[in-house]
Amino acid sequence: MQNDKPQWAEGMEKPPLPNGRFTDAMKREVMSRAGGDGKRNRTRIVRTWVAAGLLVPVTAALLLVFGPFWSGEGGAGQHGGTGARNEAYVAGAGEAYDEQGRRLFTLHPDPNARAGEMAGYLFAFTAPMETFRGRTLTIEAEHVSSGAEEMLSSERIARPSSGYEGLGRYTVRFALPLGGEWRLRVLLDDQLYGQVILHMPDALWTPSSMFASGAYRMRGADQRVGILDVPFTAGQAQKVMWHFWGSRDELDGPFDVKAVKKGSDKLITVYETNPALSSNALAGAINGADRHLVTMIELPEAGKWRLLPYVRGRLLDSIVVEAS
Repeated sequence: MQNDKPQWAEGMEKPPLPNGRFTDAMKREVMSRAGGDGKRNRTRIVRTWVAAGLLVPVTAALLLVFGPFWSGEGGAGQHGGTGARNEAYVAGAGEAYDEQGRRLFTLHPDPNARAGEMAGYLFAFTAPMETFRGRTLTIEAEHVSSGAEEMLSSERIARPSSGYEGLGRYTVRFALPLGGEWRLRVLLDDQLYGQVILHMPDALWTPSSMFASGAYRMRGADQRVGILDVPFTAGQAQKVMWHFWGSRDELDGPFDVKAVKKGSDKLITVYETNPALSSNALAGAINGADRHLVTMIELPEAGKWRLLPYVRGRLLDSIVVEAS
């Protein structure tokens, strides 16, 4: 089993700056290196630090000072009311506010995130820890144009973020199946707490890469999900042998597969187990993977398709294949 924390999570647990604060002197130094306060120069600084391997801790700190400078012309200043809570219409990082205009949280997504790919997201909540302690914090998403809904995470909060008095650095990792605008809703004990609009860049549609595991070569995302490479013919069922890596929390539960064709935002179900009969649908370890399962998959039309495997309603990752 893979029990080590991913690098993005380890980075997020560390304080982003010395002494935990971004000083005026540091701000002047950043602006000096940028050559001014234009968006283009500030974006160039971030990209330079990405190359140096400092993206996660430094980007989160800079966002709190400069705002979401990769988010497009709208920025985080466009807020539209939607009943009890407001939304921030942005193309990257976003902020949620209550009725009195107080900030509830800020969302900092991985700037390299794309539809269909697993990525890290940081939620910086402003309320004190007692607001969350002992309550279930759930994050779900709705695709604005298609209405598709996704469960992203849910956990009972017992302790603050490492190095913080509250949930100032609450990190989650998830994948969204479609590009475009998603409404991310944060709930406490099933009651809406706040929401933001996240713009998810479209997926890459090149067939997923090949990788080796055990004695086989598989197509997919190494150490996440892979299938033995097989040809897909439109309108014909194809046997597919799935391989998965992850913890019991990730892989125990009912299993189903959805698919979306390039150029469409319509998700179709191409395989599903009966939730009442499959509390643990995936079989044991094989070929270097933690779990596996053999299914029949039929893609109705020729073209490029993204296969989307779910366990317990949560997307694990995706695999791009082509049907002839």
